[in-house]
Amino acid sequence: MLQAYALRYDTSVKTKTKTAGTLLDILLDMMDSASRTSVRKLIKNHRVTVDGEIQARPDFAVLPGQLIEIAQKAKDKENKKGSRTPSRPAPLKTARGAKRRLAVKILFEDEHLIVVDKPTGLLSIATDKERQKTLYRKVMDYVKETTAGQQRIFIVHRLDRDASGVMVFAKDEGTKRKLQKDWSGAEKVYHLVVEGCPPKASGTVRNFLCENRAKIVYVCEKHIKGAQEAVTHYRILKGEGARRLLEVKIETGRKHQIRVHMADTLNCPIVGDDIYGLGKSGTRGIALHSHSLAFDHPATGERITVKSPIPERFRGLV
Repeated sequence: MLQAYALRYDTSVKTKTKTAGTLLDILLDMMDSASRTSVRKLIKNHRVTVDGEIQARPDFAVLPGQLIEIAQKAKDKENKKGSRTPSRPAPLKTARGAKRRLAVKILFEDEHLIVVDKPTGLLSIATDKERQKTLYRKVMDYVKETTAGQQRIFIVHRLDRDASGVMVFAKDEGTKRKLQKDWSGAEKVYHLVVEGCPPKASGTVRNFLCENRAKIVYVCEKHIKGAQEAVTHYRILKGEGARRLLEVKIETGRKHQIRVHMADTLNCPIVGDDIYGLGKSGTRGIALHSHSLAFDHPATGERITVKSPIPERFRGLV
């Protein structure tokens, strides 16, 4: 049982949850001598993460097996009036050095969000087995360094570990909520190489998907418990013989949606897919790349389109 020492400046604690509940209730059970007010303060001050992502809502739903971490107390950054010291742009040398250490291409950045080109083989966020080597950690370190610790990042969406391409992070919780609320209006375009040839030059796959206990996604009937509708539009860009390069647009963002639609519905698994396809095929990762993302900027309302070119690893596959 964790005690109130977790509230001190120099203490950081981690634990896996055994039961489901709200974040507030879970923390109160963990910290038997802490008051409800002090635990709410922990959450409000962004000191609590669930599976590596900051959660600032006491009513956030926590599931059994998720990892909760209470970070060390940050140094007081409030001025005498109680307002936060405004962040300042990093000096040029600091920004350049931070970009070199990031080692990931920045496609777009302003004070509200940052969009990067995710490389294949890098986790989007932390897992039980890997906490540090993630895109989230890399971008978090970069943003903290270039804003003197005044800003951090928030997860908006995810890409599979072996996939690559455009990925956006918010720099504040309000931007995250706005982006996620309007995410259905974002246009997501992918490039991928598949084994074989789809039955038509272009078409739409519309069906329902479920996930089994082994975390494998499969096509199911609408009435099955947990079934979610998934819609994928595709067209052939090039190729002949054994493989094709496709452009895919998705209306929904279900887990492994594109991979399952290619393999199970079109009988054209993505090259390198070792879950739904034929396995490794001489390419790094899976031949799935987030090519472009268009969305309304949460602060200005301006339509933004960010693109990442077809990666070098696709060369020679088609």
